[in-house]
Amino acid sequence: MFLVPIYAELPLHQITGKCVDPKNFSDKQKKVILYAYKYGAPKGLGYTMAAIAWKESCAGEYMVNFSDPSAGIYHAHIPGVIKKYSKYKDTSFNRNLVGELLMRDNEFASKVALDNLLFWQKTRNGNYKNMIKSYNKGFSWEKNKHNNKLAESYYEDIKLNVLKLRSFIPKYTKIHNNTTKIELEDKNKTIKKTIKELQNTKITPAQPPRKQEKIFIMPEP
Repeated sequence: MFLVPIYAELPLHQITGKCVDPKNFSDKQKKVILYAYKYGAPKGLGYTMAAIAWKESCAGEYMVNFSDPSAGIYHAHIPGVIKKYSKYKDTSFNRNLVGELLMRDNEFASKVALDNLLFWQKTRNGNYKNMIKSYNKGFSWEKNKHNNKLAESYYEDIKLNVLKLRSFIPKYTKIHNNTTKIELEDKNKTIKKTIKELQNTKITPAQPPRKQEKIFIMPEP
């Protein structure tokens, strides 16, 4: 008698179809995009950071790529992060640790991405296109036709994402700020109401303690 192995079907439908236009982003994705934008904005790279987060991880939906290997909302190259930001050896264990850090800590992941962009911005003398191509493929696209083609495609995707986000982020920021303002106003109203209720509450003066009568207990026979 032969036993036929039964394989469970992978429920991939649960994690597909989430890399959509910003207007269809989940609340979580919107927060990731806004965070990336705000992190890069002081350096003039807000939309670029947001565009990369959208391109690389679908705004936080897919946080790891085992084939690179890379991780985080910007999919930072893990061996490169180990080399630049630590004195540890590039081992499988340390890759796991750094990958976990990049996925858990958006601030660190954003620092890595921004440092990388600023390095290439300086190296490429402010040429935006070459900066983006180098962010993706380093120096390799200069002498390798295949890598250059990939870098060109990456740049076109980022450029398109930036254009879409220039329309989306201001609208979302306005809605987000208005929502926060309403929440704060509601909270302040509740606090004021509570204070008013406390002020209107009549405090009953404490009654003086009643004198207790002394009880004489007869001694037991």
